[in-house]
Amino acid sequence: MTVSALLLATAPFRSALASWDGEPTLEDIVFSFESFLDINAYQFRPSEDIKWYEVENGFRATGGSFDHNLLYVSSDLRLKREVTPNVNIRLWWSEEELYESREVQRPLFEVELRPEGWPASLSLIGSPEYAKREADIGLAATLGQRPWNYLHLAWLSPDQYYNEKNIQDGSYYRSKPTQWTVEAAYLWADRYKLRLWWQDNKPLEFVLDDQISVFAYENRSYRATFDYRADYAQNYGISVRGFETRQGLDDGLSYRTQDIRYLSVEGYWFTMVDGVDEWTVGVRYDDFRNDERNPADLTTSFDFLYKTYQAYTVYLHPYKPHQAWELGLYVGNSTKGNDYVAESVEDTKRDKIEAKLTTGWELFSVDRESALNLTLSWNLDELESDPVDGGMMRFSSRF
Repeated sequence: MTVSALLLATAPFRSALASWDGEPTLEDIVFSFESFLDINAYQFRPSEDIKWYEVENGFRATGGSFDHNLLYVSSDLRLKREVTPNVNIRLWWSEEELYESREVQRPLFEVELRPEGWPASLSLIGSPEYAKREADIGLAATLGQRPWNYLHLAWLSPDQYYNEKNIQDGSYYRSKPTQWTVEAAYLWADRYKLRLWWQDNKPLEFVLDDQISVFAYENRSYRATFDYRADYAQNYGISVRGFETRQGLDDGLSYRTQDIRYLSVEGYWFTMVDGVDEWTVGVRYDDFRNDERNPADLTTSFDFLYKTYQAYTVYLHPYKPHQAWELGLYVGNSTKGNDYVAESVEDTKRDKIEAKLTTGWELFSVDRESALNLTLSWNLDELESDPVDGGMMRFSSRF
């Protein structure tokens, strides 16, 4: 699992995008004009996210169609079991495929020790592998107790013994990877909820089996969410998420580089209607950039921009003890295209208005801790030529 992304799962935010997945290649990134509308529709509603972060045991997953060939996929698993009053075992697993296909990762294990009377705990974290060269190991400290009112600091050494135990080929780390993660979550007066997460993947250099090619990688990621519970029915929130990844491949002939940056800002409000229905209204801005440079061929060097301003609303109406229908409307203005470095290549940037309607059917348990949602999307901007936009399935269970 060369350079595990799994420490991200120790944070209360989905972002398996931040770490290198072990493939020493640059990414071939493909988006359509409506991709960020799709992603927003497929992700969990803000009210579902808030409930998810209240628990330490649960599983959830969502997957939906980007186009005929690609899916948006996101999954989270978290388990906590008390062995003794002072020792906890935790298991974390998280993945998200936003713009690339990623290698499936193993879960991260945490053994947490909290001496009696201490305000803090110490943890050993790691991810075992059959091939010891790919095992990850690290340490963590937590002030306070999760899931609220705590500060968590973690250090992870991915592929800790790669150079010493790699017998498969001649590859090795010239500069070994290191991850630092800081996360915190605070709750005030049962009304204000603040969650913060930041991760720094230090620069690494990986020499490939041919002993000539060198892959370089570094990344920083962050996310912050603030929610204000105005009363028993209404909630206002804002979420900021982003990352920056720099990577390059030197094959001895040319040094190709790729700089990927992503920023997402969302504001939302949701309320209960008649104590049963749920109505959500939000605005969201997504900005994705991919700058690629190839000194050997400037015609393949470009700055890619894809950004979307969108407004959306979702209405959930339970009509039977275990069933509800869900309607969503998403409207946005998207800008997408390349600015090429070579003047001989024509730029491709243009704008487009996108609109989609989602019609969903949700099954839920009596205690509302488990729910399955099946949704079909419709292209409002192309009703005659391409009315069906694809489908989505979303499941969550807290226990």
